[in-house]
Amino acid sequence: MPASRVTFVQTCDLVARDAPWPFADQHAAEIDVHWARRAAENPAYFNGRIYMLASHAIRNGALTGQLIPVDFKAFLYWRETGQRDTSVCDVFGSAIIRSHDGAILLGRQRAGNLNAGLVYLPGGFIDARDVDGAGEVDIRASVLREVEEETGLAARTLAVSAGFLVTTVGQQVSVAVEFVADGEAKHVLAAMRRTLAGDAASELEEIVAVRDVDDLDGLPMPIYADALLRYLLGARPAPR
Repeated sequence: MPASRVTFVQTCDLVARDAPWPFADQHAAEIDVHWARRAAENPAYFNGRIYMLASHAIRNGALTGQLIPVDFKAFLYWRETGQRDTSVCDVFGSAIIRSHDGAILLGRQRAGNLNAGLVYLPGGFIDARDVDGAGEVDIRASVLREVEEETGLAARTLAVSAGFLVTTVGQQVSVAVEFVADGEAKHVLAAMRRTLAGDAASELEEIVAVRDVDDLDGLPMPIYADALLRYLLGARPAPR
């Protein structure tokens, strides 16, 4: 299992640049074959443009990095064939959603999605909607959009905490933003579950609340999510 590291940073300065990904060009034929098979297996997959991290550094309380645009099919091939190009990282935003009484709310992803069956923090890829005309990435806006789309929680009901928690595991980089919802866990859970019940196309099939490390036992999670939650619940255990 790759080592994980969680780092708090005050600022996140990510810039997108229009540059090629040599790995995708070198493996174009294999990518097309792999995509044809995976798209046939999962018609919900869409070959849109996302961003990967071409370089980054964490120092002096800041995350800096440069992103490049790639096709989802190229990313999927890279991810599923051993991540052989170590010059890039999978970067994505994550939402730490706390209820007013301290629970952290997670989602279980529905079948047909990239992390089907796993419990994780709502979030997703960085795409063109998150990049302004100067190439600067608004990761907070990206994460908030994912929260609204996946859970139905409106921005006006969420207090945004300062800073970011960056979790690195191998070639994955999660940039997490923490929100505190306006309500106790039982009420926020009910609202989120109503959203899921009314949307058959939702990425999530269930909402899970955790309050301490013991609640993580038995939950199938990506390594980065497990590492981040253990950091959060160990450093700041939520009240019962």
